[in-house]
Amino acid sequence: MAPALFVLSVSSSKQAVAGAASTAAFFLCEGLLGRHFDVVPNGVAEPQPGDLFLFPLASGGPGWWGAHAGVYCGDGEIIHLEGTSGTSPTGIVAKHGKSHLVRTRGPAKVLRMKGGLDAAALQWRIQAAMDMVLEYDAVTCNCIHFALALLGLGQLNGDMMFPALQ
Repeated sequence: MAPALFVLSVSSSKQAVAGAASTAAFFLCEGLLGRHFDVVPNGVAEPQPGDLFLFPLASGGPGWWGAHAGVYCGDGEIIHLEGTSGTSPTGIVAKHGKSHLVRTRGPAKVLRMKGGLDAAALQWRIQAAMDMVLEYDAVTCNCIHFALALLGLGQLNGDMMFPALQ
Protein backbone atom coordinates (compact mmCIF):
# COMPACT_ATOMS: atom_id res chain seq x y z
CA MET A 1 0.00 0.00 0.00
CA ALA A 2 1.47 3.39 -1.00
CA PRO A 3 1.83 6.08 1.66
CA ALA A 4 -0.75 8.84 1.31
CA LEU A 5 1.98 11.44 0.90
CA PHE A 6 2.75 10.12 -2.58
CA VAL A 7 -0.66 11.11 -3.91
CA LEU A 8 0.42 14.58 -4.90
CA SER A 9 -1.93 17.47 -5.17
CA VAL A 10 -0.16 20.69 -4.28
CA SER A 11 -2.30 23.76 -3.79
CA SER A 12 -0.50 25.64 -1.02
CA SER A 13 3.04 26.28 0.12
CA LYS A 14 2.40 24.09 3.18
CA GLN A 15 1.48 21.18 0.89
CA ALA A 16 4.48 21.91 -1.33
CA VAL A 17 6.77 21.56 1.66
CA ALA A 18 5.00 18.30 2.57
CA GLY A 19 5.51 17.02 -1.00
CA ALA A 20 9.22 17.78 -0.92
CA ALA A 21 9.54 16.29 2.53
CA SER A 22 7.69 13.14 1.47
CA THR A 23 10.08 12.62 -1.44
CA ALA A 24 13.13 12.98 0.77
CA ALA A 25 11.53 11.01 3.59
CA PHE A 26 10.86 8.07 1.30
CA PHE A 27 14.56 7.54 0.81
CA LEU A 28 15.69 8.66 4.23
CA CYS A 29 13.26 6.59 6.28
CA GLU A 30 14.80 3.15 6.70
CA GLY A 31 11.45 1.68 7.72
CA LEU A 32 9.68 2.78 4.53
CA LEU A 33 12.64 1.93 2.35
CA GLY A 34 12.89 -1.50 3.95
CA ARG A 35 9.15 -2.07 3.63
CA HIS A 36 9.06 -1.58 -0.14
CA PHE A 37 12.60 -2.18 -1.43
CA ASP A 38 15.71 -4.26 -0.94
CA VAL A 39 19.13 -2.92 -1.89
CA VAL A 40 20.58 -5.13 -4.63
CA PRO A 41 24.35 -5.46 -4.07
CA ASN A 42 25.12 -6.39 -7.69
CA GLY A 43 22.12 -4.64 -9.23
CA VAL A 44 24.02 -2.54 -11.75
CA ALA A 45 25.58 -5.67 -13.23
CA GLU A 46 22.43 -7.82 -13.07
CA PRO A 47 19.36 -5.53 -13.21
CA GLN A 48 15.80 -6.74 -13.58
CA PRO A 49 12.89 -4.80 -15.11
CA GLY A 50 11.39 -2.59 -12.40
CA ASP A 51 14.65 -2.04 -10.51
CA LEU A 52 14.92 1.50 -9.18
CA PHE A 53 18.25 3.10 -10.06
CA LEU A 54 19.43 6.00 -7.89
CA PHE A 55 22.22 8.18 -9.25
CA PRO A 56 23.99 10.92 -7.30
CA LEU A 57 23.06 14.45 -8.32
CA ALA A 58 25.75 16.63 -9.82
CA SER A 59 25.16 19.11 -7.00
CA GLY A 60 26.23 16.49 -4.50
CA GLY A 61 24.81 16.31 -1.03
CA PRO A 62 25.22 13.91 1.83
CA GLY A 63 24.75 10.26 0.94
CA TRP A 64 21.77 9.59 -1.33
CA TRP A 65 19.84 12.65 -0.07
CA GLY A 66 19.99 14.12 -3.57
CA ALA A 67 19.40 11.35 -6.06
CA HIS A 68 18.26 11.16 -9.65
CA ALA A 69 15.93 8.19 -10.09
CA GLY A 70 15.13 5.98 -13.03
CA VAL A 71 13.50 2.60 -13.57
CA TYR A 72 15.17 -0.25 -15.42
CA CYS A 73 13.01 -1.27 -18.41
CA GLY A 74 14.98 -4.29 -19.59
CA ASP A 75 17.18 -4.59 -22.67
CA GLY A 76 19.81 -2.33 -21.07
CA GLU A 77 17.53 0.74 -20.85
CA ILE A 78 16.47 2.99 -17.97
CA ILE A 79 13.49 5.35 -18.22
CA HIS A 80 13.63 8.60 -16.27
CA LEU A 81 12.26 12.13 -16.13
CA GLU A 82 14.56 15.12 -16.49
CA GLY A 83 13.85 18.79 -16.15
CA THR A 84 14.77 21.03 -19.07
CA SER A 85 17.13 23.93 -18.84
CA GLY A 86 15.78 27.43 -19.14
CA THR A 87 12.33 28.66 -18.22
CA SER A 88 10.23 25.89 -19.80
CA PRO A 89 8.51 23.67 -17.22
CA THR A 90 8.33 20.78 -19.68
CA GLY A 91 10.08 17.67 -18.51
CA ILE A 92 11.71 15.13 -20.74
CA VAL A 93 10.73 11.48 -20.41
CA ALA A 94 13.64 9.54 -21.86
CA LYS A 95 15.12 6.10 -22.10
CA HIS A 96 18.88 5.91 -21.93
CA GLY A 97 21.26 3.01 -21.91
CA LYS A 98 22.24 1.83 -18.43
CA SER A 99 25.94 2.07 -19.30
CA HIS A 100 25.49 5.66 -20.57
CA LEU A 101 23.76 6.77 -17.35
CA VAL A 102 26.33 5.07 -15.12
CA ARG A 103 29.12 6.70 -17.15
CA THR A 104 27.59 10.20 -17.17
CA ARG A 105 25.87 10.31 -13.77
CA GLY A 106 28.15 8.18 -11.64
CA PRO A 107 27.73 5.01 -9.62
CA ALA A 108 24.17 3.85 -9.06
CA LYS A 109 22.48 2.32 -6.06
CA VAL A 110 19.92 -0.25 -7.20
CA LEU A 111 16.75 -1.07 -5.26
CA ARG A 112 14.34 -3.89 -6.02
CA MET A 113 10.71 -4.00 -4.91
CA LYS A 114 9.97 -6.65 -2.34
CA GLY A 115 7.54 -9.23 -3.60
CA GLY A 116 8.22 -8.34 -7.22
CA LEU A 117 5.91 -6.42 -9.51
CA ASP A 118 3.51 -6.98 -12.36
CA ALA A 119 5.81 -6.94 -15.40
CA ALA A 120 2.94 -6.40 -17.87
CA ALA A 121 1.66 -3.38 -15.90
CA LEU A 122 5.18 -1.96 -15.73
CA GLN A 123 5.61 -2.29 -19.50
CA TRP A 124 2.22 -0.64 -20.05
CA ARG A 125 3.18 2.26 -17.75
CA ILE A 126 6.53 2.66 -19.53
CA GLN A 127 4.84 2.76 -22.94
CA ALA A 128 2.26 5.27 -21.70
CA ALA A 129 4.96 7.43 -20.09
CA MET A 130 6.95 7.65 -23.33
CA ASP A 131 3.95 9.39 -24.94
CA MET A 132 3.33 11.83 -22.06
CA VAL A 133 4.17 15.49 -21.89
CA LEU A 134 4.96 16.28 -18.26
CA GLU A 135 5.57 19.52 -16.47
CA TYR A 136 8.66 18.98 -14.39
CA ASP A 137 8.48 20.47 -10.92
CA ALA A 138 11.16 19.85 -8.30
CA VAL A 139 8.50 19.51 -5.59
CA THR A 140 5.45 17.92 -7.21
CA CYS A 141 6.64 16.09 -10.34
CA ASN A 142 10.29 15.15 -10.27
CA CYS A 143 12.25 12.07 -11.26
CA ILE A 144 11.48 10.31 -7.97
CA HIS A 145 7.72 10.89 -8.26
CA PHE A 146 7.90 9.68 -11.86
CA ALA A 147 9.81 6.50 -10.95
CA LEU A 148 7.49 5.68 -8.05
CA ALA A 149 4.43 6.15 -10.29
CA LEU A 150 5.94 3.76 -12.85
CA LEU A 151 6.38 1.20 -10.07
CA GLY A 152 2.79 1.67 -8.87
CA LEU A 153 3.81 3.32 -5.58
CA GLY A 154 2.55 6.81 -6.29
CA GLN A 155 0.69 9.05 -8.68
CA LEU A 156 1.61 12.12 -10.64
CA ASN A 157 -0.58 15.21 -10.52
CA GLY A 158 -3.78 15.61 -12.55
CA ASP A 159 -3.66 14.38 -16.13
CA MET A 160 -0.21 12.92 -15.56
CA MET A 161 -1.66 9.79 -13.92
CA PHE A 162 -1.65 6.40 -15.56
CA PRO A 163 -5.47 6.24 -15.85
CA ALA A 164 -5.93 2.56 -16.68
CA LEU A 165 -4.05 1.59 -13.52
CA GLN A 166 -5.93 3.77 -11.02
